[in-house]
Amino acid sequence: MTSAVSHRRLSECSLGDAAEGFATGFSGYVVPMNVTVPSLQLRIERDHVDLDESFVYFDGEKPAGILLIGRRGDLSRIGAIGIGPTIRGRGFGRSVMLDALKAAKARGDRKLILEVINTNERARDLYLSLGFVISRKLVGFGRSRKLAAPEVTPAEECDLKTAAAMFAKFADADPSWQTDPRSFQMAGPPLKGFVLDDKAAVLLDDSGKDIRLFGLGVDPAHRRQGFGRSLTDALAARYPGRRLFVIENVPEGLLDRFMRRIGWRKSKLTQSEMTIDLT
Repeated sequence: MTSAVSHRRLSECSLGDAAEGFATGFSGYVVPMNVTVPSLQLRIERDHVDLDESFVYFDGEKPAGILLIGRRGDLSRIGAIGIGPTIRGRGFGRSVMLDALKAAKARGDRKLILEVINTNERARDLYLSLGFVISRKLVGFGRSRKLAAPEVTPAEECDLKTAAAMFAKFADADPSWQTDPRSFQMAGPPLKGFVLDDKAAVLLDDSGKDIRLFGLGVDPAHRRQGFGRSLTDALAARYPGRRLFVIENVPEGLLDRFMRRIGWRKSKLTQSEMTIDLT
């Protein structure tokens, strides 16, 4: 770190600078991180990022890193911490984390959480050394694009707010931050919604090469009756030859048996959700 390193609140920066800081901060990361101004804006909205508690780091005048802090009541989350190559090392990441912990305590937050990819041992060990504990494992799932499309009627898109409301109604207790229905209260493009007989709902983004499911919910009173399978089959029929997937933010054990039954495979990549009690 040099004397030229500075930081500004996200509220004082352009989204262009923030996106550049994000991309630079995660260069060489254990998995590719693609970010654009629109995708960063969506992340800010869905993750309830606090613009005044989040920072962009600069090396001189060049964006070189980012810290995103999400807040929901007295619970806060480190949604991203990326330190670019020119300012990486020599304890800068630890310093940023210590400042984030200090700020969370000053706000009166009850708990601070984050997620870390389990192969990123250096970051995980840093968080453990600061007092974070692993609260649970997060997993993902995917349906291979090589699987034949089911011979069923393709799913038809519905009103997004209707699907989001149904997903919220059917949500399981204690979801991860990114699968919490509050992430979709203000749902808009590129998300799309699909429902089946008012018994199951899906929120997804089909704007990329593959189809990412953000939320899948089935009415608890009608689970194990085939509604989840029928809806996912209808989606596979709508998008033949394209992979459907859920990223690694689902609490392990929540969907494992269901996904195995419908032929989706668990991702090799996993994350650990980590928490620190601030009370």
